[in-house]
Amino acid sequence: MTNEAFLLNAIQCASLDPLMALIGHYLEQPVSIVDQAGTIISQSSTAASQSDQPRTRTLLDPQALHPWYLVQPQAQAIPADHLRLVLQVINNFTDRYALNPNQREVNAVLAQLLQAPAQTDARLLRSLVTDNIVCVTVTAEPGTAHPAALVTALQTLAAPLPLTETPAGLVLLLSASQLPRAQAVLTKLGKQTHHVFFISEPYEDVAQTPEFLSICRQAEQIARRLGTVTVLNPTQKYNIYIILDHVDNSTLLKNTMCTQLLTLRQYDEAHHAALFHTLAVYLENDCHVTKTAAKLNLHRNSLGKRLAKIQDLIDIDFDNPDRTFGMRLSYRLFNYLAL
Repeated sequence: MTNEAFLLNAIQCASLDPLMALIGHYLEQPVSIVDQAGTIISQSSTAASQSDQPRTRTLLDPQALHPWYLVQPQAQAIPADHLRLVLQVINNFTDRYALNPNQREVNAVLAQLLQAPAQTDARLLRSLVTDNIVCVTVTAEPGTAHPAALVTALQTLAAPLPLTETPAGLVLLLSASQLPRAQAVLTKLGKQTHHVFFISEPYEDVAQTPEFLSICRQAEQIARRLGTVTVLNPTQKYNIYIILDHVDNSTLLKNTMCTQLLTLRQYDEAHHAALFHTLAVYLENDCHVTKTAAKLNLHRNSLGKRLAKIQDLIDIDFDNPDRTFGMRLSYRLFNYLAL
């Protein structure tokens, strides 16, 4: 069969099996397509799978999410120009019928979802999600670009989930169950390339990604205002500030804040003490004396004296979760109103 005849017949194939039969006829030998596990996707004839002789595998598309291979008997070599033409035909066919979508297509769907959620068919992305996912934003520090090595590393980390670029920076999706392992990789990449990452809460439906991306962006804005940006930044830390940003009644916020904190501030100013900060660290460490003392570089006895003085000045019961929660919230209100 000539190359021209092969191409004309290949164009008319609407499913993979007839195409493979045509390829077997063109190459004059049995061939098959298998996945990474060796499972047969399609074959030119039953003889292609029944043969016990050694076989050669050729990767179809290096960019594929789940690579497929063209398999042929090892003893029957294929001319290089015929092999190139066959690979081109198969890859064009799978792209056209979305049989084995490659990473570029998945990335493009995410980009479209972020730009026009209502007009995007997210079925391709949903087919890749087997677990809760998180949205991760990647932002370069001022004057820093996105090096190609970083993009490649992030794509490898995310695959088969997508990565895309927006005007504000890169965005990728990660499996929530893989996040602990991924965090170590992100930390290393961030330090090497001067990038920071904001990580959303886990969610189920990939179509919600634009909403969780918005939360990541808002958290980053607040973190920069507070001066608390690190390499890895879970948005959970900033959820309350995001909520506060949508409250228009500043008087309500001031009246809701526990005014007893102001008592500590006034005492600190008059006595050159640090009770206000001590209480904040104590509450953020779940009222754990050892952790707080280490954080403040204090001896446990010194911390105990500070906590006793705090209890003398304000009404607080560290064993009452409602009171401690109210105080922690008040600190966030105080920080927010001071911005």
